[in-house]
Amino acid sequence: MAQSDIVVILGGAGFIGRTLSKMLRGKVAELRIVSRGVAAPDEPGVRFLRGDVLDAARMAEVIKGATAVYHLTVEGRYTDGARNVAEACVQHGIRRLVYASTSDALNLSRRGTIYETEGPDPRPELRNDYSRGKAESEMLLRGYIDRHNLGVVIMRPCLVVGRGGRLAHGGIGRWPTQTTLVAWGDGRNKMPFVLVEDVAQAMVLALDAPGIEGNAFNLAGDVFLSAREYAAIAAERSLRNIRCVSSSPFFYAANCMMKGQLKALLTRKPVDYPTYHDAASSAMRTFVDNSQSKRLLGWKPNDSLDVFVREAIDSHIEPMHPDDFRVSG
Repeated sequence: MAQSDIVVILGGAGFIGRTLSKMLRGKVAELRIVSRGVAAPDEPGVRFLRGDVLDAARMAEVIKGATAVYHLTVEGRYTDGARNVAEACVQHGIRRLVYASTSDALNLSRRGTIYETEGPDPRPELRNDYSRGKAESEMLLRGYIDRHNLGVVIMRPCLVVGRGGRLAHGGIGRWPTQTTLVAWGDGRNKMPFVLVEDVAQAMVLALDAPGIEGNAFNLAGDVFLSAREYAAIAAERSLRNIRCVSSSPFFYAANCMMKGQLKALLTRKPVDYPTYHDAASSAMRTFVDNSQSKRLLGWKPNDSLDVFVREAIDSHIEPMHPDDFRVSG
């Protein structure tokens, strides 16, 4: 990492962006943290800017003079934002664009292993807006590699957990109450969790790792738990009756379809609803391989269950009052 680098983090106020910003502070000449919210006062070596990736002119302004860009934002019109950022990077000769996609862009509905050399889900039209948008953005950015030789690196964080996140992570399943987890499937599949600090560290490494342009990296940690195991640990650590129940991707999709069609009939407006393909992928039946991330980036994600529990679960549990009967019970 060069001290002369000027680095832009689009979405720098988000969950991953905040951790990445902390890791980069003081290691580059200037850090530009861009978000749609109110900009904070500047600090030595750090500028806080307002900007929306859907505003092409603004992207050209905030990226001008930079050497590297992280695109971490989550917005409704994914490909529009990806295109605006890529165009600004081409215009200003950015040496590396690190794009945060997601494991949701992959087809994780089948048994077996998915490797980092495999592309996003080939049937994005059957996925939810977020998964489809990220998959289509990946494909769009690969065109900029071919046509403009833009140094794009694609990162696919999996189930990102840790301080600043949530105990009731929606990727694990649906949480109708704080103590009920409805798994995407039977809840026994090992899921690709990853600590937010490990995701940020991989992104820092991606800034300067040689010859990685055009590669995609599956950021899955080395602690794999099922939804049932996650709920059991959370229940034990919080002393609350957190339970995990199974669900059928087929019946979930069928139920959503019937409700969607009824709503469309009553409102006379089209209604989107999850497909079976999308629900099955949410169950994460596929093992997510991360060997290329380790080999090409030198990435070493946490492999300690104790550290995982401390960061992903204990950090969200408030200490109990000494008079709470569960403390002694």
